[in-house]
Amino acid sequence: MKETIIFIHGLTGTKRAFKKQMEYFHSTFHTYSYDLIGHGEHKGNDHEFTLENLVMQLEDFYKQNGIQEAHLCSLSYGCYPSAIFANRWEKKVKSLCFIGGHYNAQSQLFNVFQHYWKTRDEEYSTWLQNYANDIYPKVNRMDPYSAISKKIYYKYGLELDQQIIKTALHHRLQFDLRTVLTHLSVPVLWVMGEHDTLYKSALVELNQVIPHVIYKEIKHAGHAANLFRPTCFQKIYENFLENHQNEKNDFRILDHQTI
Repeated sequence: MKETIIFIHGLTGTKRAFKKQMEYFHSTFHTYSYDLIGHGEHKGNDHEFTLENLVMQLEDFYKQNGIQEAHLCSLSYGCYPSAIFANRWEKKVKSLCFIGGHYNAQSQLFNVFQHYWKTRDEEYSTWLQNYANDIYPKVNRMDPYSAISKKIYYKYGLELDQQIIKTALHHRLQFDLRTVLTHLSVPVLWVMGEHDTLYKSALVELNQVIPHVIYKEIKHAGHAANLFRPTCFQKIYENFLENHQNEKNDFRILDHQTI
């Protein structure tokens, strides 16, 4: 009997962010994705962009599709509703995968979030452009990924209601996701792109926050590692899912690995 994977995109994205993964895993899993509140087909709707509403949206998605339990695979900000959901409905979640995940640790990333929260009343397009530049800094000459990421974030961020990105920024500053993560008991795969330096700065004591976490880095990839190197990500995720099925949740902590 096929298991289920639900893919959850990040800010400024849509359910198409996981198009290649949906196609790849379709033969062996039931695969689903959906647009977060205010994104994609939900742009301009009346639902307030709150964490509670995002979690309720995922709860409703389970009900509407008759899903009893699923693996959740989330990109960036998508780790917030998926982690909260897993903490609240543990029996409905078989495993979690976070791509470009982050939490509220004191870090360079947290400092950037604080700065742009304080300056959020500036003219939106200028504010958003500066924000995109700072959350995707170019680390060295061998990093073309930051330029791609910031261009996409700025382009599609302009199409959203400006309160969405600002509200998400407030969530990242005020909501204690770190504590939620410490209570997770389901298997967790954490994937980062090699060049996602700023977001990696937030992963303070990750092995202590989630002792059973499996951490992987993908070379030649930026923040959305599944988009930059889909084949590599798919192999990592497929191996993780196969281990989950074969070992009945008997996971060991793996050393830091870069692929």
